[in-house]
Amino acid sequence: MSLTSEIEEYARELGVELFAVTSARPFARYLEMVSELETIGNLKDVPILYRRVNESMADPRNILPDAESIIVLGVPCKLQNPADNSSQYEGPHANLSTYWRHSRPVIAGIGDPIAEYLQKQGFEVRLGNYGKQWHMPLKAAAVRAGLGDYGKNTVFYSKEFGSWVSLIAVLTNAKLESAEARANDICGKCNACVEACPTGAIYEPYKVDMLKCRTYLNHPRMQDVGEIPDSLKEKMGNWLCGCDICQDVCPRNRKVKPRELASTFKVAWYDVPIPDKARLPLSELLQLLEGEVNPYFQRYAAICIGNVEGAEEALPALTKMLSSEEPLVRKYADWAINRIKEHKT
Repeated sequence: MSLTSEIEEYARELGVELFAVTSARPFARYLEMVSELETIGNLKDVPILYRRVNESMADPRNILPDAESIIVLGVPCKLQNPADNSSQYEGPHANLSTYWRHSRPVIAGIGDPIAEYLQKQGFEVRLGNYGKQWHMPLKAAAVRAGLGDYGKNTVFYSKEFGSWVSLIAVLTNAKLESAEARANDICGKCNACVEACPTGAIYEPYKVDMLKCRTYLNHPRMQDVGEIPDSLKEKMGNWLCGCDICQDVCPRNRKVKPRELASTFKVAWYDVPIPDKARLPLSELLQLLEGEVNPYFQRYAAICIGNVEGAEEALPALTKMLSSEEPLVRKYADWAINRIKEHKT
């Protein structure tokens, strides 16, 4: 059995359902994407984002000079918690994205064992994604490895699970059997995601302005993107963390049936534990805000609450935020208070 087959067999035992290997050569298309983003908004003005989206990431050998292969691993993340019936809740609420509730925790624990497996055989490795050693263009690696294609929302789509896939990558100097695939057009004339994007972040098919995308705007690893304009706050809606809209409206995702959760995940957003619910009642969000919470959590909670109809019960919590030492917490709370008053009239 080849080393590649051995690694795949081990990965399958860990629960990996998508496995492929591609070469560690540079990602030319990624360079084009970074250049395009620089023309619509200077990424270098947002250091935390630029560290994760920059030219150096296009060449894996900037991380591991003798890199030969990239192992791409994927697991489905469209999961259904039998205990969650929150999607039927019609009262004031915040939406919690699939990414935060399932995508992040479901991949945990898969990359490290693969890395250790290779290290024991004398190879060097670097892990990519989820705060590991190496930030890389995961979607580009998955496409080039032949696991799927891009949608017009720039999200990666697999044949088996649509866009509901969580990915991680292992870079190594082991020379493995690899694939070199090209992206296919899987969207045709469909523009459902482009038309549904509430902030206009998908400004053209296959092009996303990260500084307008809710998933990037409120991502803990993307802080701080600076002050969000009031006009954009209004478009962010009542999504507390992340955003699933462009994936929810996609026809290719309609055939993907959620799998039942094998266990209960513990999820934290800005270090605040959040429940595994599709819709978080406003009353429960306010309970989370009663404790000592990260100022960024307060800021994005304020935006979310300001966009919720019938959120008068949140006024005491927002008024308390007006005494925060953080200027943007105060400013966002004031914005939310005024929005609630506007909704009431």
